[in-house]
Amino acid sequence: MNILISNDDGIKGKGLKPLIKEISKLGKVYVIVPEHEMSGMSQSITLDNYRQIKDYGNNIYSLIDGTPTDCVKFGLYSFLKNKIDLVISGINTHPNLGQDVVYSGTVACAREGAYLGIPSMAVSVVNEKNPCFKKSAEIVLQIAKQFVKKAEKSRPAMCLNINIPPNAKGIKIVSLGIRSYDENIESKKVGKKTYYKLAGRFISGKKNKGTDIEVVEKGFVAITPLLLDQTHHIHIKKYKYLETSFGK
Repeated sequence: MNILISNDDGIKGKGLKPLIKEISKLGKVYVIVPEHEMSGMSQSITLDNYRQIKDYGNNIYSLIDGTPTDCVKFGLYSFLKNKIDLVISGINTHPNLGQDVVYSGTVACAREGAYLGIPSMAVSVVNEKNPCFKKSAEIVLQIAKQFVKKAEKSRPAMCLNINIPPNAKGIKIVSLGIRSYDENIESKKVGKKTYYKLAGRFISGKKNKGTDIEVVEKGFVAITPLLLDQTHHIHIKKYKYLETSFGK
């Protein structure tokens, strides 16, 4: 089995080496990650510009100035073409719960792998202050062994979002919750120029009974299968009236 590992924390991401060590027990591991941290890049890609790939040896590469999604595309379309059986993204240094999956570069790597027909997993730790990457990597190996037995290569393939708390009691398959953020725009002046940045903090979750947010708070690994078809199928009929409004 050939496994592609990527992330959005870059080549120096603290969760990378423990993940490589454990997943190497499952098959041959190839690593393609950004040269530097690229958190919050979501599914962004580089268009019309060449990128350099740096070879670290032992099938470990970084993509200089490339996004997390670029890394997966470069691997699956280029020098690892038709070789990869599983894509694993992570281990991310903070959780990706609820709507975080929309913004996350970690989840984007797995989502891209699934789009391209490879069963994929995005992995994050919940405890940011004291992340246990070694134990989390061991759990990822357990999950991956079971996942690859039934996951099929198709377009799209299955994408799992996984969040691991410390001292996990077990695994729960759950839906995404809703995270509430107190966001604002901060500014500062440097000479005659003013600079702005998005700032804020996580406040709480809303209506999260039985979701990924609740189960990790209770000490369980949360696994959410992510739907790659973003069509709101229930509302297809509801908005049919727009068809008859054309030209009126």
